[in-house]
Amino acid sequence: MTTVRIPLAPETPTHRSSPSVEPVRRDVQVLDALASRPRARILELLGVRPMSVAELERELHHPRVTLRYHLSVLLGQGLVEEVETTGTRRVGRPPKRFRAARKQAIPGYPLRRYDLLGEIALEVFVKEVGEARALKLLRRKGQEIGELMVQGVAAERGVTRWTPEAFERHVLEGLYRSQGSAVDVTSRTGKEITYRSSHCPILELAEKHPHIVCDALDAGYHEGVDRGLGGVRTERIACMVHDSPYCEYRMSWRRGAKRGH
Repeated sequence: MTTVRIPLAPETPTHRSSPSVEPVRRDVQVLDALASRPRARILELLGVRPMSVAELERELHHPRVTLRYHLSVLLGQGLVEEVETTGTRRVGRPPKRFRAARKQAIPGYPLRRYDLLGEIALEVFVKEVGEARALKLLRRKGQEIGELMVQGVAAERGVTRWTPEAFERHVLEGLYRSQGSAVDVTSRTGKEITYRSSHCPILELAEKHPHIVCDALDAGYHEGVDRGLGGVRTERIACMVHDSPYCEYRMSWRRGAKRGH
C-alpha cells in the first residue's frame, strides 16, 4: 500500500478563532457563570419551579438588583429562560418569571451525541418490529423499570408502607433529586400527591417521537410505579412535549398501599 504524504500549507498568522475552539470557549463561559455560588443557588431553585425576582428575594435574602444581575448572566449563557405569566388577576403588568433552561446549555466536552444514538436506535427498533409492537414492548419495559424502581427504593430505605408522604420523601425528594431531577410538589394530602418536573432527561427524543417516548415508555413507567406501590393510580395532567412548560402528575391512593418489601 502506497502512503501518500500531503504537504502542509505554511502557517499564516491569524487572529480569527479556530472553529473547534468556539465550543470550548462557550463551555468555559457557561462554567464561569456557574462558578458563582449565588447563581448556582438561583439555578437550583429555578430547576424546581419558575420564580419571579420577588420570590427569589424571599428565598435567598439578596437585594433585587443583585438577583437581576445574576439572572442576566444566567440568561446570557442560556442557563435560564423567561416564561410567560398566565392566569394572574392582578392589575398591571404581571411580574417576569424565570426557570432553568429546558435544554442543556453545556453539551459536554468533548461533544457526545447520545441523543443522535438514541434516535437511530429507536428508529431501527421501530422499523424492525413494527410500530404497534414497538409501542407495546416499550410500554412493558417502562412498567418493568417503574416497578423495579419502587422495589429498589423500598429495600434500600426500609420503606414498609407507601403513603403520599413516603413517596415524596423517598422518591421525589430522595431518588429523583439525587439523579438531578428536581420536582415541585404542588399539593399533598393523605390520599393524593401532585407534582411537577420542568426537566426531561430525554426531551429531545421525546419531542421527535412523543407517541413513543411519552405515550408508551413514560406512561408504562408510571404504570409500573403504581403497580409497585399497590393501590395507586397516576394521571399525567400536563406534558412538556404537549404544549406545557412542565410535566405534571397526580397520584391517587385508592386503597391502602401495600408494604414496601
